[in-house]
Amino acid sequence: MKVYIPKAVLFLHAFPLCFDMFSEQFKLLKENNIPYIALDYPGFGEEPPSRMKPDIENLTDYVVSKIDAFGVEKIVPVGVSMGGYIIFDMWKRYKDLIEGMVLVSTRAEADTQESRKARYELIEKIRIEGKEILINVMLENQTSPVTKENPKKMRKLRCMMERASEEGLVNTLKALAERPDNREILSSIDVPVLVIAGKDDDKITPPKVVKEIAEGIKGAEYKELENCAHLPPFENPKAFNKLLMSFLKRIF
Repeated sequence: MKVYIPKAVLFLHAFPLCFDMFSEQFKLLKENNIPYIALDYPGFGEEPPSRMKPDIENLTDYVVSKIDAFGVEKIVPVGVSMGGYIIFDMWKRYKDLIEGMVLVSTRAEADTQESRKARYELIEKIRIEGKEILINVMLENQTSPVTKENPKKMRKLRCMMERASEEGLVNTLKALAERPDNREILSSIDVPVLVIAGKDDDKITPPKVVKEIAEGIKGAEYKELENCAHLPPFENPKAFNKLLMSFLKRIF
């Protein structure tokens, strides 16, 4: 049986986490009776790895198939990091689904040659040494000083990362390395957009990089949040939820 839901928020998690990173946002939306969908990508959280070709387009098709299965007609995607790359691809190929978007700690440009090389080197390290090497790097690079001082939060992040399979990590690193440049589509985005950066994100998506997205989208709102780096919904949920709720009230 298929349930019809006119409109829902879609949560798209960061690499190498799972949808549990949005646990505080789930509480917020439940309190405000706003429907939402949250899913894990293949090889992350509870989702087994997939045999599909590792690219952003196939990940997008996977996400859209889940949306259709839930009977949702319109979505407001909230994408963190690689979740933003999926939103950009959705806009290219499934824009009729989208009524607004929240882009968090992401970038519009493709990997540089140096970044792409680093991803493939990391793939080889995972194959030789296991996924722990990636987890340690991500825990260091994705979090702010305030988050690092919170043992409970750091343990929770590690637990989410450990749930990812090595196959899922390798496939997704390939997809990230080969993703297209999305800067040319920014001017075509004509739905409400909220862009959020973490002020302490100096290693993955610095605020000036994230801000370029907002500058390329007419009417986009840009915000920087303190006490968080690459994972604002998880690191500073109180401030993030305030921004998110203000944005969603305009759409729902």
